[in-house]
Amino acid sequence: MRTITSLFDSRAEAERAVETLVQQLDYPRDRIQVQAAGADNATAGTQDRRSEAHHGFDRGHGGGEGILVSLLVEDDQVEKASKALESNGGRLGEQAQGDRRPGAQSPDV
Repeated sequence: MRTITSLFDSRAEAERAVETLVQQLDYPRDRIQVQAAGADNATAGTQDRRSEAHHGFDRGHGGGEGILVSLLVEDDQVEKASKALESNGGRLGEQAQGDRRPGAQSPDV
């Protein structure tokens, strides 16, 4: 399994991506996490302060404030899920292998 993370400029874009994943591609909502990007925002359920850089974005290469959507997918679904995120305005970050849930730190990161 892999966690795919995408950065969106707006909440509306992120919500459209989530609806595409859930309604059109049948991904379970419990495998999708949505959170505000930026160093001042805590990752849901933790006290960790993580910026978009943690997810493979940096300000000089398409990073910045916005909305992060993370999705846990089977390895053979990565391309399909990535296209759905990108087609709704998302910029993909690094894909972590071995995650158990969206937003979890991979053992090999």
